[in-house]
Order: sequence, then structure tokens, then C-alpha cells
Amino acid sequence: MGAVSHIAVIKQEQPDQMDRENLSISIDEVHEDEIDELLSLYVDLFHDREPLTKCVGLGRERMASVARSMYERSCFAGMLCWMARDRAGANRNAGFIVCDDPAVSNVHQLPEDLAGHEMERVSALGALMEEVRGPIAETLKRGEGLTIHIAAIGVAPGYEGKGIARLLLQTALSAARNRGFQYAFSECTSNASRMLHEKCGFEHLKSASLREAVAEEGRRPFADCDVDVHLMWKVLENGGA
Repeated sequence: MGAVSHIAVIKQEQPDQMDRENLSISIDEVHEDEIDELLSLYVDLFHDREPLTKCVGLGRERMASVARSMYERSCFAGMLCWMARDRAGANRNAGFIVCDDPAVSNVHQLPEDLAGHEMERVSALGALMEEVRGPIAETLKRGEGLTIHIAAIGVAPGYEGKGIARLLLQTALSAARNRGFQYAFSECTSNASRMLHEKCGFEHLKSASLREAVAEEGRRPFADCDVDVHLMWKVLENGGA
């Protein structure tokens, strides 16, 4: 299997007490008429809080437009997006997870009206992500339905520390396995995100500094951003997520 032949299969962890205490939280697939709701929560949670998003520096409307270009088709076509809702709290949105199949999402186009400096940053970030994915590049070329990408996980204020992010990730991994996906990966940009993935059986393969992202003519648009991107990887085995 080339670049991924050394990856160990890690057994599923049993649900912990934190998960069992979240009985009022339901995890629901996102349907077509809920895409705007999902994207609104995505922007609300990521625009000012996620390290990588802050470095890219897109405005809220621009970020929503980019997110729609990247994730809308995934949610429509593959039902690879889920929302956590608080059934005991008037169905308030407690969190979300957005996944995609890189073999499909790579054909998505960014909005055509990005300004020059926005395109430079987005393009430099895309190049860095491609470099980070080097260890699994051959697997990603093997076609649709093989590898699921955990693109974003967010938990709403007031719901942190309740195991919701883990429930979302476990739900996505279980659904991916049931639909025939064999591998899962994610690019984590915080210690909390990396620890979450490790608790769900992911291995760390590679890291890269956002400062090293290069744009045209050798410019480094993120020279002032102290953010590392960590490639996390998991083999999905039958009978466990």
C-alpha cells in the first residue's frame, strides 16, 4: 500500500461515562434544507475561535461563501455532515461535524470573486495542506468512497467539555465504516483537536508550520501565524469505528 503500509489498525474505544451522561444530545444527519443552518453555525464557531481560520483572515460573509463551495455538495450528495442538538434545551444546536470525500471535494471550485490577497492566502494554505497530506497521497488517488476527511468539528459555547465533539467524531467514523470507507484523516490545528482524534484511535503522521506556507514569488502570507497543522490518520476496521 506504499505510503500507508505502516499504519496500525487501532481498535474502537468503548464509550466512556462522559458520553453516557449526554443523553439529551442527539446527533442528526444534516439534510438539504438544513445546509444554511449548518453553515451559519460553522461560521459562528470558527470565524473568531479557530486558529487557522483567524490566520486566513476572511470576513464572515466571505468565509460563508468559501465554506459553501467546499462543503455544500458533500452534505447534499453523501450525507457526510451531522449536527448535535440539545433535546432538553429546545433543540439548540450544540455542535457539528463536516466531513467530505477528497476524491469528490477536490473538484470543488472556490468563489470566483475572491480578492487578490484572499486568493493568495487560500492558495498558499491549499498548497501547504497538499504537502501535509504527502504520507497518504497515494491512498487519496484511489477513487471515491475509500477515504473520509474530517474537515471540521465545532462545539457551541456552553457545551464544551461534555463529550459532544467525541460523540460527533465517533458518529462520523461509524457511519463512514458502514458506508464502506476504509480510512479516515484530519488536519488538526490545536492540541485539543489532536487529543480528541487520538482518543478516537487516530495516529499522528506529519506536522507542518503555517509559517512555511509559500505563495507566488516566494511570499509567506502567514509569517506571523504560530499555527502547526497535524495530519491525523485512522484505519477503519470492520466492527468498530
